[in-house]
Amino acid sequence: MAAAAAGQLIRQDFSARLGSGQAVSVNNPYGDVRLRFGGYQDELEINTVAQQPPQAAAILLEPGVVDGIYRIAPRLPADTLIAEGQRLDLVVFVPLGHNVRVRTESGVIESRGIRADIDLHSARGNIAIRGTSGSINAETGPGTIEASLLRAPPGSRQHLATSTGFIVLAVSDQLDANLELSTSAVFATEFSLRVENLPGQEPNKRATAQIGEGKADIFVESRRGEIRLLRWTGFTTVNGKPVDEDEQADTDSD
Repeated sequence: MAAAAAGQLIRQDFSARLGSGQAVSVNNPYGDVRLRFGGYQDELEINTVAQQPPQAAAILLEPGVVDGIYRIAPRLPADTLIAEGQRLDLVVFVPLGHNVRVRTESGVIESRGIRADIDLHSARGNIAIRGTSGSINAETGPGTIEASLLRAPPGSRQHLATSTGFIVLAVSDQLDANLELSTSAVFATEFSLRVENLPGQEPNKRATAQIGEGKADIFVESRRGEIRLLRWTGFTTVNGKPVDEDEQADTDSD
């Protein structure tokens, strides 16, 4: 543990060996959560940065297994309120094959390169997703969702939803999924959509499309925010072979 001067930044690192396929749960009401691909050896790593005002009670973190799930749940001591300027941000390196559930209040949730299913929920914060090879469930209130999706796992039912925030979804022609988009705002798209008006309902418009083979279902909903469906060309070539940009940045902790 390395600490800066009192009232500045406090950094702390944790690591754990996960059981095969063991799920991970992160519940952080005090700041952001960033997920990164953590390799192939069932080793979980957690980097924390706390902003700790003078005289404020410290946010406590003791990750561990509860009911078979590895839980990361920072908490203030009982009967203690968060101080002005106090926060705790987490970067969690998740190895292959471990599903992740994340909850925040106003904190950002960012997921990059995770190779398992993810379930992300923020009361008010923004959500960003890139390069996930598993199924995705993402929901926020007035926050935004920006997602770049790889080929959808066959048979999966994925869901992205906000109450009033906009949603930007970038997909390739190899998505292989049926899309259903719903909003009372506008659709902006680089694909062909079939749009159905739903008078008296909220959302009041539904659009559908099939991209590639319809082997999975993806539902995208914002009651009042714009939905943008874009064509993703985020692929480069290495030694003559196509490589997704997120494959090259799986362990990037920026």
